[in-house]
Parts: sequence; C-alpha cells; structure tokens
Amino acid sequence: MVTEDKRKKESYHIRRKRVHATLLEFGISIGLAKRIVYRYPLGLLEKLIKETEKRQPHIPADYFLNGLKRSRIKYGDGRKRDRKRKFWSVEE
Repeated sequence: MVTEDKRKKESYHIRRKRVHATLLEFGISIGLAKRIVYRYPLGLLEKLIKETEKRQPHIPADYFLNGLKRSRIKYGDGRKRDRKRKFWSVEE
C-alpha cells in the first residue's frame, strides 16, 4: 500500500526528471539544466516549457532562458545564485 506522501514524492521526482530531459532537448547544457531545476519551482518551469513548445522558436534554449529571466525579474528569485559561475550561458 502506497501512502499519499510517497505518491507526491514520486510525482515530484518524475516531474523533475521530465523537466530536466526537456531542457536537454532544447539544447541547454547538463550543468545549467541541473541548476535551473534546482533553483526554480517546477510549476514555473513546466509553464515556460509549454509556452516554448507552443511557440516553436528556431532556437528553443534562448527563448526558454529569456522567459526564465523575465519571470525572475518579475517575481524574484528566492534562492541564492552561484556568483562564481555564469548562469545564463548556453552551449551550442
């Protein structure tokens, strides 16, 4: 018998994996994708992914990162940034 807490954890883990895989498909590097998934709420990331897929831009990574930057400016970022690394770089 699976408890409700375990279902929530499993669904969160599955959602997190799905978001990470989608970011890699967009062309975002592995390290940057990990940092994005760690720092931002999954609901926001899923919303931005859905909008990016809906618009079908030529370079989806740039479109996604610009949307993420605008949302961070609008709503703020609750977690500390690693100032030693470049956060918005995209490897092509």
